[in-house]
Amino acid sequence: MSRPPEASLQLALDLPSLRVCRAVVAALTPRLARVEVGTPLLLHEGIRAVEWLRGELGPAGTVVADAKICDAGARIARDAFAAGADVVTVVGAAADMTTWEGVLQAARASPGRPAVMIDTIGWEREAAVAGLPRLGDAAAQAGVTVEVCVHRPKSSAPPFTALLAQLQTGGAPRFPGSLVAGQMTADLVGPALAAGFSTIVVGGAVTEADDPASVWSAFLEKVTASRPSSGDPR
Repeated sequence: MSRPPEASLQLALDLPSLRVCRAVVAALTPRLARVEVGTPLLLHEGIRAVEWLRGELGPAGTVVADAKICDAGARIARDAFAAGADVVTVVGAAADMTTWEGVLQAARASPGRPAVMIDTIGWEREAAVAGLPRLGDAAAQAGVTVEVCVHRPKSSAPPFTALLAQLQTGGAPRFPGSLVAGQMTADLVGPALAAGFSTIVVGGAVTEADDPASVWSAFLEKVTASRPSSGDPR
């Protein structure tokens, strides 16, 4: 059975206003599968933003807490998972092994065995190629699922194939989820999926639009159009 188009998108709530985020989520429901409590919202509203989103999505949806953990890994991850997060994010460039192992321990101890996302923001390519296998190996030994989110540079972004290549060289493990973020527009959905990314992170293009529902529909249409046929399993 093919995935619904919303399964290939992650909505990032990067606004500090819970009131505005509530309105956006209400406008896009039920065509939401993965929604992220963005860092600005998490810092402004605290862990209650994760609790709110868990209630909105229900058990079928995926809640991502973009905590960008770089320290106090076990404590932050534990609180996010307890609040209902299915995924927490860790800054790969900044996390030492003590922090990383703390996050993995929190994931292992949480019901449902939630996942951890490595965020490559600020990570130079050479360092990422060297660091990803080390983090991936530790996660595999702990039995924790790991996703990776590649951030497009804010200027002169390389092709999506080049962005994805840093996850597939230097002995890096194959991660079950590969996401791409950074000023994504509907027209970029097809090229990103064709390059091999599994999920597109969409933020301001939708949340700051005058009509979020129509923009979200445009993203969903691009996902559908990128599939060779209705039976494509992606």
